[in-house]
Amino acid sequence: MSKIAISIHKALQLPIMKKTRLVAGHKGIENNIKWVTIVEVLEDIGRLQHGEFLITTGFGLAENEERMEAFHRLFKSKLLSGIAIYTSFYMKEIPASFIELANKNDLPLIEIPTDINFSEITKAILEQIVNNQMYLLEQSENIHRELTNLILNDRSLTDVTQRLAQLTAANLVIYNEFYDVIYANKTGNFTTGKTTCSVNGRQIDISKHLLASLEKEATVNVTFENHIFTIYPIIAKQSCYGWIVMMKPEDHWQELDDIAIEQAAPIYAMEFLKKQAIEETQLRIQSNFLDDIFSQNYINERDMIDHGLKLNYDLSLQQSVFHLAFKHPENIDDNITDRLYHLTEQILIQKKKQYMIQTKLHSIIFLTNVTGETKENKYKHCVSLANDLIKNWTYYFPNIELVIGIGKDYNRVDDLGKSAREAQYAVKLSDLISTEAHIVHYNDLGMYDLLLEMRRNGINLTSIYEDHISGLLSEKDKEIDLIGTLDSYFKNNQSIQKAAEELYIHRHTLRYRLNQIEIRTGLDIKSTEDLMKLQLGVMAYKLVNILDKDKQ
Repeated sequence: MSKIAISIHKALQLPIMKKTRLVAGHKGIENNIKWVTIVEVLEDIGRLQHGEFLITTGFGLAENEERMEAFHRLFKSKLLSGIAIYTSFYMKEIPASFIELANKNDLPLIEIPTDINFSEITKAILEQIVNNQMYLLEQSENIHRELTNLILNDRSLTDVTQRLAQLTAANLVIYNEFYDVIYANKTGNFTTGKTTCSVNGRQIDISKHLLASLEKEATVNVTFENHIFTIYPIIAKQSCYGWIVMMKPEDHWQELDDIAIEQAAPIYAMEFLKKQAIEETQLRIQSNFLDDIFSQNYINERDMIDHGLKLNYDLSLQQSVFHLAFKHPENIDDNITDRLYHLTEQILIQKKKQYMIQTKLHSIIFLTNVTGETKENKYKHCVSLANDLIKNWTYYFPNIELVIGIGKDYNRVDDLGKSAREAQYAVKLSDLISTEAHIVHYNDLGMYDLLLEMRRNGINLTSIYEDHISGLLSEKDKEIDLIGTLDSYFKNNQSIQKAAEELYIHRHTLRYRLNQIEIRTGLDIKSTEDLMKLQLGVMAYKLVNILDKDKQ
């Protein structure tokens, strides 16, 4: 029940209301009066607002069936806090239908004798409402002053959260934009998880209520297990930084609770913006440092290791570069890239990984240490980290596909630029592994590594595929993709049955196509040497197409 607004019960205790009589709707006696409206002739009930207390003489109701029906609908609407009717003017007694509807809808129905003046009732109730509003304003200013002073005295948001919980006598949780609890002040039977809260052992998922408050940019109150959850978004620069969630027993809730977290939200927002400014400076420093490492813009390795230590990063450990990019970057804006950056950083912190990170157009690149005694263990370590990143990203953004490329690990600073190029190639060439691939380690590229090395050494890859499979590239072959047929045959370890199933053709059709390939290339599929030429030709053709497309 609100301890700030005036209830019907308290209004009836006012001196001016002593001669009035509560006729029906006793169960709604704790309804809160937000305003008083006097209506002589009830023409348009659509103008009435939620929580209004309606006073009327009932003029014209008894003689007009349409108005009477409209008044009946008003009882059912759950709109008003209560209705008071003057008797002996136009209505000698309150109709039985009014009493029945008032009881059925828990709407207090009050009879007012004619010797009480309209204006006296209105004045008495409105005085209480205004006084309560003044008290509310005073208390909200006190809360804002206290919380602001904490920040001005360089206290942490943990202290702010604790004080806000004390001022409201409530359990308090602060979520970030990824629904993780970052600050909390909880007692008793209240526990929290990722988008869930538990009261008395029963759990409620509040994720939809968080989103509802964000969509409305306003308070959302949810009742669960005789407790009220008050939720308010933390918004700054048109971005959501998280939510304030307050929980307390329903009978202890008051309007001041809503106002308190509305006052607190800008303070959290300002602190988050300050933190963001610091992070942006750190990101700029890290990004410049990584650019120097990857381009080998330094005098000697020892200087870079020392510089890294000043940035709390140990470059003497085994390192690997990760490149995170979007499968469809044309649909991505800066806000999504920023969310990816914050999510990546959060996971690296949770895993207690040292890292250096930078943002590029529609991608994130980070350097981190790799653990493991063997090459296989290091590979598994990297893929496991990438899996965690994909899993968390998909949880929040299931419709935005992410691909992660991982460079090989090295223990020399001079080789980290190579790891960065490998991670970038792993992203670019992910479709060569599988169109469904979301994580590609450079080691997964296999023979493509050889072709890339040949390309770096000046060998024209176009000449490789033209020498071996030029007979499959003519215009007339566009209806039947012989290169695709050959690629499927190789991917399925030269299994006729598996390749035919993947291509959705009959085995005899596949054998016919393979025979056509032999005729047009002059190479024998049964020959190991010729088979290698065909495979190298197909791989070179696919690689050149992707790299040329990337140049456009």
